[in-house]
Amino acid sequence: MEREKWTAVSSGVGIGRVWRMEVINLDLSRRTTNDIEGELNRFRDAVAVFNNTTEAIAEHLDSMNCMRKVDIVKVQALMVNDESLRPKIENRIRKGISAEFAVSEICDKYIEEFAASEDSTLRECCADINDVKLRLLGILLGVKDNTIYNVDNGTVLAAREFSTEMLLKIIPGSVSGIIAEKGGKNSHAAILARSMSLPAVFNVPNLMDRIHDGEIIFIDGNTGEVILGSS
Repeated sequence: MEREKWTAVSSGVGIGRVWRMEVINLDLSRRTTNDIEGELNRFRDAVAVFNNTTEAIAEHLDSMNCMRKVDIVKVQALMVNDESLRPKIENRIRKGISAEFAVSEICDKYIEEFAASEDSTLRECCADINDVKLRLLGILLGVKDNTIYNVDNGTVLAAREFSTEMLLKIIPGSVSGIIAEKGGKNSHAAILARSMSLPAVFNVPNLMDRIHDGEIIFIDGNTGEVILGSS
């Protein structure tokens, strides 16, 4: 049993069996294309699906008076339709790059640039850009992630870093807390956790390499205390 203390980002105490949120392996092996118009249409169709899905999520959250969540979802919609992001992706496609590889390449450049910024607000945007990237790639590659819907009540979700998309899928009452290797107190994931009254502790080094699905874990979102490997 390991007792540690890390970054408390959302108050409350959670205990339950671990469900590890592993990132889905997205196949980006197809990097080039000879069908430029076809790839442009694939990308534009993916953006349309993204927008429709985001609008549906926002309407659902609005009906539950979750205005903070609605704002976060709308930020992601603005990002994917940004007049600098979309043209850059389409320009890469016009040079013979596949839609999914162009999305990954351009989004990663933004993430790298923002992560190196001295502006904390820009650094916090990295997780949202990564959300946009993963959602677009999932649409383009036909990958669907419904794992959160399958968790048992009382589960503690663990991840390298939580995206807003992950948290928006949580069924109220099914999750007793979240823990992650990365994430700041002012990240959208932290803000969402607080709005959901979900205990959360972030910045736990090498977390995913030290825990296993099904083991019991204790987290204290007030103090940042974590007990790993309890039984």
